[in-house]
Amino acid sequence: MQQPSWPLHEISIRVVIRDCNGNIIGALSQKIVLPQSIENAEASAASRAVTFARELSLFKVIFKGDCLRIIKAINTKELCHTLFDHIIEEIWSLTPSLMTCNFQHVKREGNKLAHALARRAVVFADTDVWVEELLVDLDDVINLDLA
Repeated sequence: MQQPSWPLHEISIRVVIRDCNGNIIGALSQKIVLPQSIENAEASAASRAVTFARELSLFKVIFKGDCLRIIKAINTKELCHTLFDHIIEEIWSLTPSLMTCNFQHVKREGNKLAHALARRAVVFADTDVWVEELLVDLDDVINLDLA
């Protein structure tokens, strides 16, 4: 059995930011320490997405994620007494600096580019950031994601 090429104590989160026409504004792929659960990882990705939008000076944002439980927790505005509550609170503390923001659930199939970036992160640098253009080898995934 082949061993993975990255440390077993790391995973990657990924963020893709598009404009209202579907054009890529920026993307990020970042390794993080293995969290306690998949939901912690998804919540961390949502938090990083909010921070990344702020770093790009975007203030009217729709955030989309494929973990329904995290999206519901963010939108509920009530603590649900889970392992990821502290991350949800962090997201709530970041969003008031945005003019408008909305969190929406998308199916995993609609999030192909983000998952392709996650696979890259476990192979390459700790953090990769692209602004306006991604690598050419991701063109097929970009086009599939828009379909």
